[in-house]
Amino acid sequence: MPTGDPKDPLNLPQWRKILALFSLCFFGAVSLATQQIMGSLLPVFVLVYAGLDPGMLTNGSGVVSGSGANILGGIPSGMPPLSPGALVLASFPVLIVGLSNYILVPLSITIGRRPVICLCGLLAWTCTLWAGLSQSLKSHLAARCFQALGAGAVESLIPLIAQDISFIHQRNRAIGIIWASQGVITLSLGVGSSYIVANLSWRWLYYILVILTAASWLMILAFVPETRWQRTSEEMRGSSKNLRPGLRRPEIDSERYGRRTLKTELALFTDIRVKDGLLSLAEIVESIIFPGVIWIVFLNAVFIGASLASSQTISTVILAPPYSWNFKYIGYSVVSVVIATIFVYVMGSWGADKVANWVTKRKGGIREPEVHLWSLIFPLFCGIFGCILFGVGGTYVYRVHWMAILSGTAFLNFAFLTVNIIGSVYCIESYPKWAGPILVNVAGFRNVIGFAFTYGVTDWVQARGYIGCFGIYAGCIGLICLPMPFIWMYGEKFRRHSGVLTRKTTHSL
Repeated sequence: MPTGDPKDPLNLPQWRKILALFSLCFFGAVSLATQQIMGSLLPVFVLVYAGLDPGMLTNGSGVVSGSGANILGGIPSGMPPLSPGALVLASFPVLIVGLSNYILVPLSITIGRRPVICLCGLLAWTCTLWAGLSQSLKSHLAARCFQALGAGAVESLIPLIAQDISFIHQRNRAIGIIWASQGVITLSLGVGSSYIVANLSWRWLYYILVILTAASWLMILAFVPETRWQRTSEEMRGSSKNLRPGLRRPEIDSERYGRRTLKTELALFTDIRVKDGLLSLAEIVESIIFPGVIWIVFLNAVFIGASLASSQTISTVILAPPYSWNFKYIGYSVVSVVIATIFVYVMGSWGADKVANWVTKRKGGIREPEVHLWSLIFPLFCGIFGCILFGVGGTYVYRVHWMAILSGTAFLNFAFLTVNIIGSVYCIESYPKWAGPILVNVAGFRNVIGFAFTYGVTDWVQARGYIGCFGIYAGCIGLICLPMPFIWMYGEKFRRHSGVLTRKTTHSL
């Protein structure tokens, strides 16, 4: 329930919310594209830091001359020892993204959302520039890790801001738009990345990303206001003492509270709440033991692990025989991911809202967070199917078309993003007073565990094969799905006994 204060983020006019959401979407999409695209270019960095010319990846026929190809994709097995250390350029930033959430959200509760998101944007574009100018693997890795610290806002801080400005029945749509919007940026940069690297250099790809990231940072400075707001437990339940009979929400009272001004819109700092920030750290520790949160964390972790593993190893298959893609066309492999993001919006935001509202009406208007679990069934099935399809496409290359492995990637990314959206909304609605801390744990632990799932994945695939590796991912997803009926039946009872230590929370959502 909004208040009568014009400065309440829920009272922002719709066009203003859309503008703020668009700015967040653009920043999030560019940050995610930077992580995803650079991960798919690992063969280039392996050659660069071995002192070899990455142009040898293609001679016009897709792979260099030589017999056989190893796990690095299109690189002959007879080559001298390369630089396996370059592989951490894709895995270490995942760990940093996860750990960054334990800094960014408590800081946003202490000093406000706006200064933290602006700092993240600054880190993102300056460190991307650093990566482009780096002259060694250590410098490049350090730049990627600091860039990941800024990009970590995508995981929990941006969804937190989105829920600050969205009513409860709109949250699926708002958070879904943020995740699905990466499709357009990923398509543009992904398709062009291999051309840029082949015709210019990998540094130029970073320079282009610097321009886009800096532009998104300027948009955040101009269009994303402070959204931290203190709400009472009564307002969280959808009621208000100041609500007049016949009205669904309090009237905006500019005379009593003051108007929104340019200073309100652009101020970097409002007030500092150290006590609330410290309390949020206690809530982060406690909320990780909430049954529903634990389940969503592990579900997200295995999905992000499988998704990242597929993006890091797909070039191995399509660069090598029998497909022998020209390196210049490797960027087209992201088209399947973009197609998947369209269905992410349909199923994970708009569709999930429709399903949740329909189930709520069927129950006489009583809305429980478990209404969102209905929307998880299809993406969970797609995730298992995507792992199997990717494994088959990577193993039986002489029997199946390359569309098999691309389709597996599409199913995996659809499942990961959709489960991420619905899972985050489920957790927020289950424990609304712990929204920030819970998003920290969901985003943080899934990336930390996802790092464990993907660290050394190229060696793992080489040892067990694609079908063995991704068959294990599929089995893990199936295993983690088993507690779902218990969450469905006993979720309300679990929530009733949660949050004993910090039940009287006072900090802003």
